[in-house]
Amino acid sequence: MSIVAMSETVGSGGTEIGRALARALGWEFADRDIITKAAESFGEGVMDLRHAIEEKPTLWDRFRQSQRRYMAYVETIVLEMAARDNVVLVGRASTVILADVPHVLRVRVIAPEPTRAQRIEREQGLTPEAALEHVREADRDLAARVRFLYHVDWEDPLLYDLVLNTERLGVPRAVALLREELTDERLWTHDPARRALRDRSLLARARAVLQSNPTTRPCIIEVAVSEGAVVLTGRVQTSIESQAAETAIAAIPGVVGVRNELVADIRPSDAAAHGQFRHGEERSWGGYGGGFYERERDDRDKPET
Repeated sequence: MSIVAMSETVGSGGTEIGRALARALGWEFADRDIITKAAESFGEGVMDLRHAIEEKPTLWDRFRQSQRRYMAYVETIVLEMAARDNVVLVGRASTVILADVPHVLRVRVIAPEPTRAQRIEREQGLTPEAALEHVREADRDLAARVRFLYHVDWEDPLLYDLVLNTERLGVPRAVALLREELTDERLWTHDPARRALRDRSLLARARAVLQSNPTTRPCIIEVAVSEGAVVLTGRVQTSIESQAAETAIAAIPGVVGVRNELVADIRPSDAAAHGQFRHGEERSWGGYGGGFYERERDDRDKPET
């Protein structure tokens, strides 16, 4: 009937609250396994995706097109789980990704630094000083990553419908408060919103599939989805790339049809002579991010770390 998206600070207990809420409601639950699902779905390394989503961005991250690709993969999983409804999602910027979905309850779980440090100290056997530094470093890293990817301040209270301070609020009471909030009919799922979210989920999957495919990754492809029907527009270099895009999108579960309006610049027989096969090259994809990726294109040869 609804979706709960939670943002937690380290040591605040958000994961425990989210898991207990999902268990009480009989809903699906996901936190860090969102990244595992994304890695498995798109054939990427878990640690690469974890760095791209959870850790403080490095200087070179600003020039890596793979960072935005990894972001698209994780967003795809978040949207697919949300489209199934009745789910509790913790972290992975789910509160930001789902910010405009009307039947999502967006929750922020916090606690004072000393309280969180004491919890980390007990859980991980750290010294008080090390536990406090761990909390502060985790806050800095996640805040920097959310700002880098989504250009928002994750501490902005306007990003959330409800903020829970667990300094004196236990898990049972937090779950009870959330269950009471979910009785508000404004958070119930209605068919128009459900259909819109399903189309958005398919759109995210389509974009991610095209970025994950070495044949279509260099192409400038726009994707539109309506009621499960996909339209591909833009330019590709050969009809081979056009067919590869159509085949990849048609294989996505939930897609009811594909209209291929891609324009091929070069015939297949001419492709080899013109050296057009650049399947291993990382380039921008105009269907996701527009001018930002065009600006990054000139920097694609900069070294990565």
